[in-house]
Order: sequence, then C-alpha cells, then structure tokens
Amino acid sequence: METIHPSSGQQDLLADLDEIVVLNHATQGQRFANYLIDLIVTYLIAFGLLFLLGVGISLSGGSTDDLSDQTGLYYLAVYSSLILYTSVMEAFNKGRTIGKLITGTYAVRNDGQPLDFGTALKRSFSRIVPFEPFSGFGTPWHDKWTDTTVVKK
Repeated sequence: METIHPSSGQQDLLADLDEIVVLNHATQGQRFANYLIDLIVTYLIAFGLLFLLGVGISLSGGSTDDLSDQTGLYYLAVYSSLILYTSVMEAFNKGRTIGKLITGTYAVRNDGQPLDFGTALKRSFSRIVPFEPFSGFGTPWHDKWTDTTVVKK
C-alpha cells in the first residue's frame, strides 16, 4: 500500500513498515505436544458424548448392546468432537486450544491477525483429511490450506 502526500506528491517510503509482522513460529516439538494434548481432549469429549448417548438409550428403555457394533457412530463422535472443540476453542479463545495453552502457543493468520470463526472452522475440517497428521513433518496442511500458522506467545 502506497501512501502519497497530496501536498508534495512524494511517496512515503516508511508507511509500509507498519505492515511488517514478525512471527516467532512454534517448534515442531511444541506442535506435536499440541496435537497429542488436543487429541486426548478430543477423545475425552467423544467418550462423553457416547456415554451420554448410552445413558439416553438406557433411560428410554432401549438396549445399549446395539451400540457395541456401531463403528460409524464412534467415528462420527470423534470427528464431531474434533471439529467442534478446535473450532470453538481457536475462534473464541484467541487461537488457543488446551494444548496450545499448555505449550504457550497460539494460532494466527499468516498476516498476524487473530483467527475468525470461519478460518478456525476451515482449520478444523482440514484436520480430518486422511494422513493430515503426517503433514506435520513439514508445514501442516491445515496451516497451508488456511493461510495460518502457530506461533509462540
């Protein structure tokens, strides 16, 4: 963005210095710790959802034996938990999940701006792509596809 002073017609060469953002990127170790902690939280949430489902079925007079062979239901609970947990936490907690709170990191857009709900939701949906966790050896796909990154506090 160029700033031109109308009186002199000269370009302000220092105006673009305000746009420079220096991001102190999180290490791969911090990101891996984030992944493990958030994975545990996701499974705890999914377990809670399935537990409540089982209680609801029992209270309505049904049999929980029907749940023992519902692999699709388990996947739905885990993926729903992952998407809801990471989207809500990152959007409304300044880019932080529980894992990021513990490691002192947070997610931001590449321009340094905080995440909005749409970006956080895109990051969450990107995480359920098969083999996405293996992209963490480089730039994770959920960062690449959403123009975001994880930085140190």
